[in-house]
Amino acid sequence: MIPLLSVGFLFLFLGFWQGYIVVREVPAFILPTPGAVGQKFWEMLKTGTLLREGWVTLYTILIGFFTGSALGFVAGYFSSRSRTFEEIISPYVMLIQATPKVSLIPLFVIWFGLGMPSKLLLIVLSAFFPVMVNTILGLRSVPDDYENLMTVLGASERQRVWKMEIPLATPMIMAGLKIAMVQSVIGAIVSEWMAGDRGLGYLLVYGSSLYDANLLMASIFATTFLGLGLYWSIEFLEKKLLFWHESRVAFTEGTG
Repeated sequence: MIPLLSVGFLFLFLGFWQGYIVVREVPAFILPTPGAVGQKFWEMLKTGTLLREGWVTLYTILIGFFTGSALGFVAGYFSSRSRTFEEIISPYVMLIQATPKVSLIPLFVIWFGLGMPSKLLLIVLSAFFPVMVNTILGLRSVPDDYENLMTVLGASERQRVWKMEIPLATPMIMAGLKIAMVQSVIGAIVSEWMAGDRGLGYLLVYGSSLYDANLLMASIFATTFLGLGLYWSIEFLEKKLLFWHESRVAFTEGTG
């Protein structure tokens, strides 16, 4: 039922889009019709433009996301274990997080030039914070009853971490990963927009410079599809890892 409603809403949106253009007589160079955008999207697929530039963006996102998430997890883990470590790094992490990422791009360009390094650094910074914060929260939210049970059972430190702490913190970590993925996509597009020479963000700049509304809209839809695909991939992984968790059980019972 839900997929049918989603498809119905899509057709309603496209109908409103087309109707608005016809009724208001909007020029095509301002707002093209859905058919014109779809045709442009298909042409870019056939010529390989979307695949080439989309792969550049995807490759950058994945490297930056995994690097930033790994660093965020490590920092979050040690922060949860040591208040001293948290107090040492927290001011610097908050300082970086409070600084608008867009304002750092010109500095990255001066340091690393145009291209991959500048984009990667922005994505790493975008993914780092949500994973670190959620890892700290998840590991510190382990109930005392579980801690006492592991003590009674004589569990080693490694067993505590891998059998109790990490599994119980996984829901919060996965929530952080989903936020980090969204931030990574935004960071990649913004960095390509301002300092890139390849990628979907660069296509947006190119289309804007040509005043090509069809190219702009097609590129926007391409970035949207890419972001949705990456977000859904994290959700799919979450479902596989958290099949035992009460949120998944309740969701399954509610939709079943």
